[in-house]
Amino acid sequence: MADDPAVKTFIPALAWYRPFEPFAYALIRFSTGALLVPHGIDRLFYSGTRADLGGFIGSLPVSVIGAFELVGGVMLALGLLTRPVALLFAIEWIAIAMAVPLRPGQSWLMLGATGKYSAFVAALCIAFVLRGGGHYSLDRRLGKEF
Repeated sequence: MADDPAVKTFIPALAWYRPFEPFAYALIRFSTGALLVPHGIDRLFYSGTRADLGGFIGSLPVSVIGAFELVGGVMLALGLLTRPVALLFAIEWIAIAMAVPLRPGQSWLMLGATGKYSAFVAALCIAFVLRGGGHYSLDRRLGKEF
C-alpha cells in the first residue's frame, strides 16, 4: 500500500514520513516502556499505593511491583527480552484494569479515564508479545529472541 501510485498522487506532501516509517514500531515500544517507568519509580521510591492493583498482584509488596515496572519498563523500551517482559506487563495491567472500582450499573468504557488507560497498556503489551521486539531492538541485536 505504501508503494501504491494512487496514494502518492493524492497525498504527495506526506512523502516526508517515508524515511521514518521503519522506526514507528520501535517508537511505540520505546514509548510504552518509558510510560511504565514512572509507575515503577512512584511505587518503589515514593511509597506508591497498591490500591490500584488487584487480585494476586495486590497481595505482592509494592516494592516488588515497583522494581519490576522500573526494570521491566527499561527492558521493554530497549527491546530486551521483549516477549516475556511484555507478557508479565500484560498480566499486570489486565489485573489493574479489572480491579478498577465501578459504580453499580456502569461500564468502565463509559466512564472518564478509569480502566481505559490500563486496558490500553495491556493491549499494547499483548501486541509486543505477539510481534516481539521488532527490527530495532536489543533482542534482534543479540540474535536471540524468545
